[in-house]
Amino acid sequence: MILDKLSNSDCYKGLHPLFEKIFDYLKNNDLHSLKPGKIEFPQDGFYINVDEVDLRPKCDAYPEAHDRYIDIQLPITMAETIGYRSREKCTDVRSASEERDIVFYNNMSDSFFMLEPGSFAIFFPQDAHAPIIGEGRTRKIVVKVPVQNI
Repeated sequence: MILDKLSNSDCYKGLHPLFEKIFDYLKNNDLHSLKPGKIEFPQDGFYINVDEVDLRPKCDAYPEAHDRYIDIQLPITMAETIGYRSREKCTDVRSASEERDIVFYNNMSDSFFMLEPGSFAIFFPQDAHAPIIGEGRTRKIVVKVPVQNI
C-alpha cells in the first residue's frame, strides 16, 4: 500500500508503466467536474470509476482485495477512513467474484487511516482494504490498473 499526496505522485511513476499517464490525467483534469460513472481508456487497459457513495460505519466495512487490478483511490469531496489488513492475514473469505475481481473477507481491518482530498492510496493485490468508512455522502475516484502491465 502507498499513501501520499497527489502532488507527490511523480515519485511513483516508475512502479508501473501506466502510473505516469494516470497521475498526469488526475493532476491535469478538474476532478470535481467529472460525472459519476466509468471513464475507459481501452488503449491502455485501465479505467476510472467516479463514484458517489454513502460512507458506512467501521463495523460494516469488510476488507476487500483484487487479483487482476491495482486500485488507486482518491476522495474528491470529503475525507474518508480506510481500513487495512495485510491479505496474508485474511483467512476467512466472506464472498468472492472472479468476474468482478473482488474478494471480501470476514477478518476485520487491523489499522485505519484518513484519506483526505488531494491525497491518494494505492492498493496492490496483497493489500486488503476497507474503504468508504465515515458519515455522509462522498464522491471519489477509483482507478483500476491492470496488474499484468507491471
